[in-house]
Amino acid sequence: MYRIENFEVEIKELNRKRMIRVYLPNDYDKNLNKHYKVMYMHDGHNLFYKETSAYGGIWDIQSAMNKSEANGNDGVIVVGIDCNSENIEGRLNEYSPWVNNNLKELTPGMGIYKAGGEGKLYGEFLVNSLKPFIDNKYRTLKTKENTFIAGSSMGGFISLYIGYKYPEVFSVIGAFSTAIWFSKENLMKFIKENYKKGLRVYLDSGTKETSDESVIAFNDIYVDDTKELESLLLNLGQDKKDIKVVIEEGANHSEDSWRRRFPEFLEWVLKE
Repeated sequence: MYRIENFEVEIKELNRKRMIRVYLPNDYDKNLNKHYKVMYMHDGHNLFYKETSAYGGIWDIQSAMNKSEANGNDGVIVVGIDCNSENIEGRLNEYSPWVNNNLKELTPGMGIYKAGGEGKLYGEFLVNSLKPFIDNKYRTLKTKENTFIAGSSMGGFISLYIGYKYPEVFSVIGAFSTAIWFSKENLMKFIKENYKKGLRVYLDSGTKETSDESVIAFNDIYVDDTKELESLLLNLGQDKKDIKVVIEEGANHSEDSWRRRFPEFLEWVLKE
């Protein structure tokens, strides 16, 4: 039987604490000699429990993992990192290394003026503090070939940044409904300058996405930016087998959408 462990760690890089939620596969306690691939995911509070979810919806990672394992795939340890839930700015701050000073213009409904800038330190925490801690606490396969990173919206944004910042650590990036718009020019430039062939990338979007109901154009922004990033990666030399792009007709910006698409992503990750 799978289990989920919850514990708090200190993010010394940002002088704050954070809840970590770790999914352990069904056979983790049966075969004590077996080691597992690891997937690091952001917004950990939205992965497993409706009680901790910000909006009531969850990815239901445990169900997807159960089905995958029942189909004969090896289990994967999933490390969910809660976001900074103090306020909207707190999450945005950690999930972008760049500050956005134009949020009032881009997303008037949010009611905030600027955010971002802590993503570099958050990435350092994940790679230099959390990963060694997880590798020491659990039976993990430590190499980059067995280490993945994924998230949605701004979680997809920071996954792309960290993945390309540390290509020696991660082999797969899962970027669901990525909020590329938050700092598009900086992100595209960063990926172009730090591109490494061989890093597998999953991108997706729904056709009814929005980060602000008052901005009608958001539906097109998410899809168009996702396709633009796909084109950039292919132009940089990405092998077609190492990129997967899913555009889901009618899908919105929610955990329900990401829950539907996660099993396909997981299958793609594990097929190599």
